[in-house]
Amino acid sequence: MYLKTSITPEGLAVILFIVYWLVLEYLRSINFLERHNLSSYGPLLILRTKKGLNLLEKLSRPKKLWRVFATLGIPMVFLGMVFMFSLIIFMDIVMLKSPPPPSSITSPRNVLLIPWVNTLFPPLYLLLALIVTLVVHEFSHAILCRVEGIKVKALGILLLLVPIGGFAEPDEKELEKNANRIQKVRIFSAGVISNFSLATIAFILFILLLNFLQPTVFIAHSKNPEIHAGEIVYSINGIKVFTPSDVTTALKLNRKKLEIVTDNGTYILPCVAGVEIAKTYPGYPAYKAGMKEGMIIYMVNNTYTPTLEAFEEFMSKTKPGQILDVHVYYNNKKEVFHVKLTKSPYSNSGFLGVEVYEYISGLELGYSSVLLEELKSLPYQLKSIRGLLFFVAMPLMGFKGFIGQATKYFKPEILGGYLFVILTSLYWIGWVNFYVGLFNCLPAIPLDGGRVFYEAFTWILNKFGLEGDKIAGATVKYLAYLIFASLIMSVVVPNIAYLKRL
Repeated sequence: MYLKTSITPEGLAVILFIVYWLVLEYLRSINFLERHNLSSYGPLLILRTKKGLNLLEKLSRPKKLWRVFATLGIPMVFLGMVFMFSLIIFMDIVMLKSPPPPSSITSPRNVLLIPWVNTLFPPLYLLLALIVTLVVHEFSHAILCRVEGIKVKALGILLLLVPIGGFAEPDEKELEKNANRIQKVRIFSAGVISNFSLATIAFILFILLLNFLQPTVFIAHSKNPEIHAGEIVYSINGIKVFTPSDVTTALKLNRKKLEIVTDNGTYILPCVAGVEIAKTYPGYPAYKAGMKEGMIIYMVNNTYTPTLEAFEEFMSKTKPGQILDVHVYYNNKKEVFHVKLTKSPYSNSGFLGVEVYEYISGLELGYSSVLLEELKSLPYQLKSIRGLLFFVAMPLMGFKGFIGQATKYFKPEILGGYLFVILTSLYWIGWVNFYVGLFNCLPAIPLDGGRVFYEAFTWILNKFGLEGDKIAGATVKYLAYLIFASLIMSVVVPNIAYLKRL
């Protein structure tokens, strides 16, 4: 009899991690690490080097430029501090009032931005973005140290199987003795400011390169057994289609017959095009008029509405109180409903009171142009708190770059498949820099935001004749306890029910 066993990827990862830690402890015990300028704390391997210090000197020579850059960026650090601390408090309230259920997002392993540990993000792109982020962050601290005349003893990398951090090791005694308060704030802020700057550059390039992606139309859902979801639509009624507007134009050419060419063949179908009612809201106009789920709205008044875009465009121009003739297909018959609109809860236009989705001869089409336009609008979304929250959560909401199946729905106009690699690299470099920059703004030592807050708060308290160092030190310490307890709670609380079942 043979006992069959299998190891899950998670189990294999744990085994590899334990082996790595044991090897590390053995190398430490025989002084191998010390002889090679390495040290370890538990499973954390620290590599220090003086290589790069000469480059540091050269980069720090335009001292005035670096001081202006750091000084102008300091307000961004405080804005990031307020935003992130507010987000932490809001998260605490949500966790205590209505904790979310366990999910991949709340899984402890996915809280960490560690490639191959985090299962939500593509590991290679995450690794690239982390390396770029850490190099930029730590080099910026080091450059500002030299600009302010502070010695940098070494540069270093933190490794936990893969790089998870970096550091510049300034002469702390020299920093405390020779640097005034504004110099310290510039030094501590430099990493965050550089992360924000690089994120901005990466996303500008990302958005510019999006213009070289051609969107496609595809079959999102199909009630026709011959046509399958995922097929790319090349043309409809002889018109090449890339956007919802193209589809609307093509359908208006022939209201009786639909000729659709996809990557799987050509189909000729009787044309029944419009929006299908998925739900009517009780008490609203459509419900009162007797309209039902399954009805297909193909015309309103004398305007043909063969697509969701055409229907929404028409409805956006209506007004509350306006009476419409709504033409529908239902049970192979045509019917007309006279409906008096009410006010839309979302805008000043009229409201029918229905949920609809596109219906084109049993097909629902998808449009990759919608995603492109949403990505191109990111700079405008960042003007609001809601847009900023969307940006921070974007990878968690499903967009992980142009990888896997996502590449099927776009056609590069330059560089072929390399354009997807460049775009995805820029996306992750931009997002990780932005996220790491924001996280480091938190007013908790040892984070940069904690040290900046300490210096600024000490200065304010001293102005009022108070014991600045003592009060600011205690404040930052308790803020650190609060913030890190909140982060732990965000992982533990959603998983309490799961832990109870174990």
